[in-house]
Amino acid sequence: MNIYKIIFAKNEIIACQVVSNTVALEGNCYYEQDRGQMIFAIVKAADERDARRFANNIISEVSDKVFGREYIL
Repeated sequence: MNIYKIIFAKNEIIACQVVSNTVALEGNCYYEQDRGQMIFAIVKAADERDARRFANNIISEVSDKVFGREYIL
């Protein structure tokens, strides 16, 4: 498993890159958001494609919690 740092702008992924494997990460992810707007995420994933997929799931979950399900649909 690699550890990826993902940067967001307006809840869109603008950067996804592997970070040093020396990063201590408890669990599969850590993210920061502000009022439903994602700032960054650090995730464990097999490859960049899985990291981006994981990040998109985080966006959906955070948006659902902050704005409600109707906002996403």
